[in-house]
Amino acid sequence: MAEPNILFVCEKWAECDPTHGLSNAHHNFIGSYRATGLGAAQTFFYDEHVVQTGTLCDEALVNLVGATRPDLIFVTPVRGTDVNPAPLTLALLRSGNGPKIVMLNGDTYDDAGVRWTESFAPAVDAVVVQDCYSHFPARVADRAKYLTAWTPQDPTLYFASDDERPIDVSFIGSIANYPDRQRALAALAAAGIDVARGGGQAEGALSMEDYAGVLRKSKIVLNFAKPVFEYPVFQCKGRTIEATLSGALLFEQANPETAHWLTPDVHYVAFTDERDLVTKVAHFLRDDAQRQAIARAGRLHAAQNLSADVYWRRILSAVLPEKLS
Repeated sequence: MAEPNILFVCEKWAECDPTHGLSNAHHNFIGSYRATGLGAAQTFFYDEHVVQTGTLCDEALVNLVGATRPDLIFVTPVRGTDVNPAPLTLALLRSGNGPKIVMLNGDTYDDAGVRWTESFAPAVDAVVVQDCYSHFPARVADRAKYLTAWTPQDPTLYFASDDERPIDVSFIGSIANYPDRQRALAALAAAGIDVARGGGQAEGALSMEDYAGVLRKSKIVLNFAKPVFEYPVFQCKGRTIEATLSGALLFEQANPETAHWLTPDVHYVAFTDERDLVTKVAHFLRDDAQRQAIARAGRLHAAQNLSADVYWRRILSAVLPEKLS
């Protein structure tokens, strides 16, 4: 049986902006798939093509697919840009004996995001939703075309170690447009709890290797599940899986999206507000045994159920089951 050959049609840079550094597509999707050893991977960075040539990517993508004949195109269009492959191009590639096409959308938490996703849905075989599982089902034309999943992680980056964890609490991520994050960090500071900080992709981010190293050195990793500007829903962020796979104790706002994959107070600690956060962080910094027990349970659960291998088998079984051994 021939191994599946996936063409990743992704953004090279975060938000398709060369000044923001490399996008998460490199480690979340390309890196995680390559690490599984399930098959071959090719890449086509549509934003890089536009920057280098000054032309849209569609013709070049059609030519590449004709020359390489992948089994599956995994495409990650970016909302808010005009450099994505057009839905019409994807439909053309998929027609006849063309490859299967899976689209990833990480922003289905609002109506505009769902409508944007629906503009691509007729052109692809499956849409993977990895952020908000509660909002989209009642708002899409064909629910069967949608597949829920978490954000896969490259196991060469995110893994636990037996080394000491000298960092009590860390949060590496953006705060500029997130009032809930600002309030929580201020409350912890007022309580005398130090938090190791670093910016998000557009705020002087660490390299992926350095970021993963911070998680492995942290006793507690904070995550905030609300979208920007406190939109009144929640998202299952990539940091959820990154922290648990790294063996840290994940602290996250109580929400139904993360609870889709992890059990609160079994695999991670959920908090309700800033006061609750401060109380629970202080408790788990004092109680090493309980902190380590929940962190260990989260790591084992993530390794068994939310690994890169489980993720890609989930995708392939949905669209290319004949390629799985």
